[in-house]
Amino acid sequence: MQWLRIASILLLWAGVCRVADAADVVHSLALANMDRTGWPQALTTQADVDTASRAEVLMVGKALLASEALDEQGLKQRLGVQAVKLKSVRQVREGLWDRLLITYRNASQNCDGEPFCPRVRSVADLRQLAAAFTGEISPAYAVWASKSQVFHEQALDEQLRVAVLRP
Repeated sequence: MQWLRIASILLLWAGVCRVADAADVVHSLALANMDRTGWPQALTTQADVDTASRAEVLMVGKALLASEALDEQGLKQRLGVQAVKLKSVRQVREGLWDRLLITYRNASQNCDGEPFCPRVRSVADLRQLAAAFTGEISPAYAVWASKSQVFHEQALDEQLRVAVLRP
């Protein structure tokens, strides 16, 4: 069962690639560059994997929220492109939020008393939770949060770049 949760994290990014019609090469590079050495716990139990999954979902949500705060010019500059197809960007973002909600709910089924476990009913709830999330419940999690934020911002930028560059 543990491998299912790990696979769901990886499939979340695979889904992003499908939404953006990204090439398999981009997907492979993103997965190859995942650095999870900063996660402060061993992923030996289902509860550990679920906790890590919830935390990663919230970090992806933070990256999404930050990208949504950018106007068209800010997106052009951040992505290094000449033009932005806002409809494509919106579609990628909406697809991500839907997948994040599903993943978060799946990882929250039996998490009472565990870290990063507030219940969410909707994308709006998840957005609010991600906005407030820092991951800093201890210094060890702060190291992870910093690495995770950088990774998810870079991965999101690549997905949005694909969305605005596709014909």
